Amino acid sequence: MASRPTRIVSSLQWRLLLVLTILVTFIAIIGDILAYQTAFRETQDLQDTQLEQIAHLLDPRSSILRRDTQEDLNFPESARTLPKPRVLAQTLDSPYLNILMGDDNAVQNLQQLPDGFHNFTTVARHWRVYILTREHQRIIVAQRTAYRNHIAKDSALSVVWPFLILMPILWLFTAIWIRRLFRATQEMSTELTARNANDLSPLDTKHVPTEIRPFITALNRLFSQLQAAIEHDKKFISHAAHELRTPITALTIQIGRFDEPDLTIQEQHKLIRQIKAGIARTEQLLTQLLSMARAQHQQQQHLVPNNVHTALMPLLRNLIAELLPLAEQKQQNLSVDISEYIRLPISSNDLHTILKNILANAIKYTPANGHICIHTRQNANNQLTLWIEDSGYGIAETERKLVFEPFYRILGNNENGSGLGLAIVKTLCDQWQIAIELADSSLKNSEQKPGLAVGLIFRINNT
Repeated sequence: MASRPTRIVSSLQWRLLLVLTILVTFIAIIGDILAYQTAFRETQDLQDTQLEQIAHLLDPRSSILRRDTQEDLNFPESARTLPKPRVLAQTLDSPYLNILMGDDNAVQNLQQLPDGFHNFTTVARHWRVYILTREHQRIIVAQRTAYRNHIAKDSALSVVWPFLILMPILWLFTAIWIRRLFRATQEMSTELTARNANDLSPLDTKHVPTEIRPFITALNRLFSQLQAAIEHDKKFISHAAHELRTPITALTIQIGRFDEPDLTIQEQHKLIRQIKAGIARTEQLLTQLLSMARAQHQQQQHLVPNNVHTALMPLLRNLIAELLPLAEQKQQNLSVDISEYIRLPISSNDLHTILKNILANAIKYTPANGHICIHTRQNANNQLTLWIEDSGYGIAETERKLVFEPFYRILGNNENGSGLGLAIVKTLCDQWQIAIELADSSLKNSEQKPGLAVGLIFRINNT
């Protein structure tokens, strides 16, 4: 039971209904009060006008203004038991005026008042009187205040009652209207609930209110990104399974050959070397798969710490020492032209992974006796580009965007590789907002064609 009040309080529909109901009720009450006061005041003014008109229509010489009507003069004051409203008209010198007003001093007090409207009080009653002088005679037209208030209240209430009766209808109409407004969101919620977990098709925004449309558009964009991520993961898993299946199958066949009875010692040693090489390739593939998965996880989780800088030259020394044996096997020349004091805005682990993949590719795809150069260039707008150039065979411009896709390998390449190196580099560069550029190298290969130059563009804060 406690969850229902909480759900009502957190519901935008219920909060809007509550606010509108309170606002409508408050405005209706203020309107009723103003309407009541206005109608009451206008009725009083109307009765004053009637008294004034009666006074002007009367003949001051008429004998009826000087005698009693012989009616019951002791009518009660209470509005509930009042008889029908009546008007008292007499001259100020009438002998019956004191009797009609129930006060022996009424005439004496009235004669002291000037012409016009007055609120006059006798011993037991309140009167609204109008005094007019005509043909040297002073005429008084009076009406009991209780009569007047009773008539004015009836008139004012006749204006207020329709508002009070229509208020519940207005509440009901407001509730129905708000519920109809939120029907689109409820239908959309029902549609999403009934959907299959694999259904990421965009939601229809045709009949959605304008205020909710940006939210639905953002949700559709999220669906699209999620669908693309799922397709990317499926493709990645498919390629990974294919890449792993090939060396494992080869290892299985090679191990199975040990059961052959006529296998010589030399052939056994050859198989063992092949098995070791296959295991090494499989280990390298698994390492790159793990690196790729870790880089994608960091990118999805936005795991980028602030104010992180890494000294480039110490890290590069350790990396060259690690890869130098591979370069020496191919008698390659590896040169570095970098300042000792350069610090880059990236973590040391990620910078190590990026540079190791680029340098390993440069060493792998550069022919024997080739040259690899690492240098920096200061750009405008506080940018620094780290270039790794080689004298290999380069990459055609049509394929430079494709090589960043996982498992993509250039046709005609006989080097062993998984096709994950540059994909890992691109993922980490995107994570750290580092621009990566592929261009023709200034170094030439044996065919006098430019090799490949990989540029990493960092934004350096000199402050």
